[in-house]
Parts: sequence; structure tokens; C-alpha cells
Amino acid sequence: MKFGKLLDKFITKKSTPSEIAASEDKRAIENSLLFDGDWYRKTYGYGKYLDAANHYLTVGWREGKDPSPFFSTADYLAKNSDVKAADMNPLLHFEKFGFRENRYRAEIECALPKILERHPECTTKLDRGLLRIRITNACNAKCRYCGVRCTFGDEATRAMIPAWYYELCRPIYDNIGIVLITGGDAFFAKESFNYMKFMSDNYPQITLMTESNGIAFNEKFQTLAADNLFKTHFSINASNADTFAASCWDLDDGNSARKIFPIMLRNIRSYLTKLEAADKLCFAPSLSRVINQDNADDILNFVELALELHASLIIFYFDYTENDMSAEYFTNPAVVRPAMKTLMELERVLAEKILVYFRLWIPTKEAGTLQQEVEAIPIDELNAKYAHILSKAANRSVLGEIKKRNEIRRASGKHELAIVDDVSPSLHLKRTGDREICFAPWNEIDLYPDGRMDFCSWFEPTLNIKNFIQRDTDGRDFVDWEKILNSFEYVSARYRILHDDFRGCQVCCPMNSIKSPVEPVTKYNVDRGL
Repeated sequence: MKFGKLLDKFITKKSTPSEIAASEDKRAIENSLLFDGDWYRKTYGYGKYLDAANHYLTVGWREGKDPSPFFSTADYLAKNSDVKAADMNPLLHFEKFGFRENRYRAEIECALPKILERHPECTTKLDRGLLRIRITNACNAKCRYCGVRCTFGDEATRAMIPAWYYELCRPIYDNIGIVLITGGDAFFAKESFNYMKFMSDNYPQITLMTESNGIAFNEKFQTLAADNLFKTHFSINASNADTFAASCWDLDDGNSARKIFPIMLRNIRSYLTKLEAADKLCFAPSLSRVINQDNADDILNFVELALELHASLIIFYFDYTENDMSAEYFTNPAVVRPAMKTLMELERVLAEKILVYFRLWIPTKEAGTLQQEVEAIPIDELNAKYAHILSKAANRSVLGEIKKRNEIRRASGKHELAIVDDVSPSLHLKRTGDREICFAPWNEIDLYPDGRMDFCSWFEPTLNIKNFIQRDTDGRDFVDWEKILNSFEYVSARYRILHDDFRGCQVCCPMNSIKSPVEPVTKYNVDRGL
């Protein structure tokens, strides 16, 4: 065999399963908040070139050495005889299983103040952050690709206990910039109107964002939203009733869908009338739809409808029930690939006028190839191809509308919003030191009807508010938000993410690549830092 071919064979040699497992185990150790390589080398007299994580993983723990001053190898093994019998590294066991199994909890809680002192970069006070209140999982529509119906099972009709958002969340409202009211449908919960009015009356500096299908968005809600500068979003999923029935509805033969779709549009148009009368049309809602094999030919019609409704943002999602969203290429390319190319072309020609937002759950290799094709098309050719749509967006301006929204917010006593918060409140980057990192672990709390409490809906279940409820001397329930925000679970996740370790993040989350989904849609002469 020639030397070159031998070298190629050596270079391309695949790792064995045991080598991959060893690498993952080492990564779990070195990215543990309870491991300190510098302390380990100094304490046990090793030189600065020692691979401390590998040494502790393979040798050190057997010699009784500790990975940091916050974790005792001997103590963990003494208190967990099954780990000792399995001959498993104790810190590795803790990282993989132990903490989720509530082992060593008291010891970690005792050490937590010193851990936080050593790692202040992993703590947070939310600081104009996002609170996502999933006020209910129930919904008055039956979309065939509904994530709540597909994922939550018996939880699909549960509503959140009102005391949680009226009372328990009060201590953090002063730290919040946005409250996103969502779930099955933001306007469908029994308590929705009262809560939205409570927030508008008591915390007028906060921007309320809502996610809905528009069916229950009646005149009462419309007036409240217009008066208080809500950032509304409606998933209407089609440009017309027939397409809505054929590609979205999952209940009957579509007759009810054909009756409901006009109600959605009527409510949105009524709301626009109120906004226009008050010179607040820049607060027109964003609109979205899911693309699947039954409606891929409706994209241009939907964009035209969105422009007619003065949508602040046009959002497209690809149907995850038809495609593997963690793959490099779409499962259904015959339908989806032309659709995505159309969206990329629209994104480019409309960028300064209105943002076309579709870069969630898309395979990167598929997108990269298409992006090159679209970038190679002369802009004059694209402008001619979409002249009809451009004419409907003639007087639109992304930056002009954001500027006007902030002028009105400022005059009304609300916090101003950067473009990333206005466009993508829960999926964007924040600057930490000399780098950019996912916003959510430091600036978001996501509260579910069953009490689940994460910093992001794309992260594995982490905490539950029920475990933090205490009772004061007057018999009133409260929670200590400092304990929640800077719990070991959250701090550990932040530490891992700072070290580019995304264990716990869903593989299809766009932030796994540490590239903001806002960046591509604002690159065509639109300043994403505004």
C-alpha cells in the first residue's frame, strides 16, 4: 500500500464505541461544575500540562482524590454502595444519574454558595429577561401537527394555577422585560383576560407578547391589546379556508375549519382597524403558518395575505411530522426544497421591508446548498420575479417600524426592545465577555401548567415550581426566586453551555450551532443590533 493511501486510512479511522464513550465521559467530567482542573493539579502536585479530567476519570478517583473542593470522592462512594460496587467514577455517576436521582443533594446545597462565588458568570438576575407563561395547554383549534397534542398527553387540557402567575411570579416582574403568554392558545384560558389586564395595569413597563390562533381574540381582547401595545402573534396557517381545512385541520371533514378561518381573519382585521385609528399600525401582529405537502403551493398567497394584513413579521415552519428535523437533509425534499428556496428568495427581496422568518428546524446542509443558489441569483432578477409582492410592501420598513414601536413604547413608559427581542424573544444570542452565547439560560424562565420550569422550551425538563413553594408566617405561599434562578441545575447547565457542551439541549434547537436564527434574516442591510 502506498504511503499516501496508508496515511489517508489512518487519518480517516473511525473511533470505536468504547473510544467514543471514553471521550464523552471525559467531557462530562471536565465540564462539570464540580470539577476544577487547576485546583486538582495544584492540590495533588501535578504539573500544568497534566490532563486533569482524564487523570481523575481513570486514575485519580481510585486513589481517593477529589475533583474539586466541592465534591468528595470517598463520601459519595460511602453513601452510594451501588456506585462503589459498579466500580464507577463517582463524579461521572453523579453527572449522569446521581443528581437527577436526588443523591448528594444536601452536600451540593451546602457547597452551592461557594460554587456561585467561584463562578459568578453562571448566575443571573434575569435583567430585562423573558418570562414565558404557558397559561393553558388547551386550545380551541385542532391542528394536525400540534406540538401540545402530540407531546403532552393528559396534560393537553391543563390550565396553570392562577396563583402562580398572580402571586408567585410577582418578585421577578420588576426584572422582566417581556412576558410571553402562550400555551395551547393564549386567549382561550378562562383567566387570560384578567391576567393580561392585571399585568397591563400593574406592570405597564413590561411588553406582553401573545401567541394564538385568533379564534378567541374577540373585541374585548383586541381593545386591551391595542391600548397596551401588545406584541401579538397569530398562527393562521393558510391564505384561505380551503387550504386551512386541507393542510391544518385534524378534526372532521374540514367543514368546521372553513367556518373558523373567516373568524380568525375577521378578528385580526378588526384589531388592525383599532391600531390604525390610534396610529399604532406598527404594532400589527406577526403571522405564521406550517408548510407541508398539502400547502407548499400556498406560500406566495400567504405572503400576500400577510402583507395585506400589515404583518410585522411573516413566519414559516416546516412540518416536523413530515421531516426529520435533526437530520442534515429534509425527509421530504420534493416538496420542501422548492418551498425553502422560495422563502430564501423572498427573504432576500423583502429584507429591508418585512422579515420573512423560517430558519427554525431546518437541516443545515440542505439550507447551505440552497443559500448558495439563491445568493447567486442577481437581485434584479429576483425583484422582477416578485414584483407583485414587492408592490404590496412598497411602503414598509423593518427598521422604521421597529423605531416607531420603540418611540411609542418609550412614550408609554415601556421598556424599549432590541430587534432580537422584537423578532425572536426566546431564541437569540447575548454577549458574555468576548463571545456571544445563547440568551435563554441567563435571561428566560419558561413555566408550564404542570409546574415544570425551565430556562428554555428546547431544554430537557429541569425544575418544578411546586418544589420551591413555601409558606410565610401569614399563611401565604411564596417562592425564593434566587434559589430558582441560581439553583445548581441552572448554574450547571450555564457552565456547560459556556464550555460548548449542550447536553440537555434538544438536537434540533437552532441555538446548538451558536448561531442566532435572527442573523440570517437581518443580514441584507438590516442592523440586527438596533
